[in-house]
Amino acid sequence: MKNNYLIFGLLIVLTFFEGKAQEVIAVINEPNIVLLNPFDGSIINPSFIDLTPLNQGQPKGIAQVGSEIWISDQTADRIDRFDLTGAFTSTINTGLDNVKGLNVIGDEVWVTNAGNNNGAPGAAIIRYDFQGNLLGNFSTVGSSFDVIDGGSGEVYIAYIGSDTRIERRDYQGNILGDLVSTGVVTFLQQMVLAPDANTLFAAVFSNNGGNIAGLYEFSRTDGSIVDFWQEGSLRGVMPLDNGQILLSAGTNYGVKILDPVSGNTTQLWPESSQYFARLNLSPCSTPPTPVGAPNQTFNAGATIEDIVVEPTDVIWFASESDASNNTNPLASGTELTDSTTYYAIQIVDGCPSLPLAVTVTINVLDRLDWIAAKFILSPNPAGEYVDFTGTKFVLNYTLFNSIGQNIIGDTVNAFEGRIDLSTLKAGIYFIRFSGENGHKTLPLVRQ
Repeated sequence: MKNNYLIFGLLIVLTFFEGKAQEVIAVINEPNIVLLNPFDGSIINPSFIDLTPLNQGQPKGIAQVGSEIWISDQTADRIDRFDLTGAFTSTINTGLDNVKGLNVIGDEVWVTNAGNNNGAPGAAIIRYDFQGNLLGNFSTVGSSFDVIDGGSGEVYIAYIGSDTRIERRDYQGNILGDLVSTGVVTFLQQMVLAPDANTLFAAVFSNNGGNIAGLYEFSRTDGSIVDFWQEGSLRGVMPLDNGQILLSAGTNYGVKILDPVSGNTTQLWPESSQYFARLNLSPCSTPPTPVGAPNQTFNAGATIEDIVVEPTDVIWFASESDASNNTNPLASGTELTDSTTYYAIQIVDGCPSLPLAVTVTINVLDRLDWIAAKFILSPNPAGEYVDFTGTKFVLNYTLFNSIGQNIIGDTVNAFEGRIDLSTLKAGIYFIRFSGENGHKTLPLVRQ
């Protein structure tokens, strides 16, 4: 398992400056928020934010919320908000008591809460929108200490004390079960997904029989312990892009960089420190989604390079999730599979676009006559309507926009017909005419 980290570190060196250059890692080293290089952990700014003017209590969790940075204060019972330059903007200071970890979950911010003073709900997860408006809360069994988005609609919540476990919930707060059950470790603090997203790192603060304090790596499949590093009473954890791992703890430990292969650590500073977060201080400007027909037909042996799309230098993925997260790109030369949907993004200045979905059909003998079929759209460019005629009997048609979304469709059962375009905005569309043994897609311009 540990050799995987060395391989990951070598690979990431080649791609770091393409997509990670705008990102930093922040860590709470009271009273300062320190910025670190996400590749090797070197210090970029030792005092990006100074919390002294706010008379901080015990700042604990940190997260980027849209174009803001939110910092939870465990003993001051509040959340302090800053812009991406580090300038203080406002505070949420009601309805919170003994708050620790917080993170963006879907399109909300979830905050762990333990007490019931200050109008707080007791042991609960408190929910906010990105503007800081309270959305409600749901109760927890035990004192939660951190919360992270596991993706695919699943959330992980870490607990402490006799209720120590990693709980699974959906985005509505419904319990899905436990990833790590009680009795395995004691006093879970910060959690973070491993770079491959197949495992979960967790900082464990206290000893519990045979399972002692340190850094644990748990399988996301069954919650089993995949790896362990004995590092004492940890608070925070964050993987670096070179395959090493940042760790934080109390005074004398401070912040260290762990080499997971050798088990050796390098100390950055000895002062007590808390949670880490990845921040993008220069948020991406999302480039245009690639354009292409949402349904395309190819002969056997065609590869992803044969899919017609503009621009041509896109990156292809096998799932919408991989495309949205820019993970697991398909290798050059990947052969196309019949009735499979592929997803393309383009990256401009390190910023990924939204994905374009293209479903491919591989020719078989009974479809060849559809390939040779002739269809005419008139007028094209079109206004309120477009007429079509074809040499194949059409059962139905579907009209898509340039990013593959189904806009309109209807049954035809004829060789010709008229399509009402009055509800469409001006732009580029694609019409797929489908018959008994195949289909054909034509471009259409709506004026």
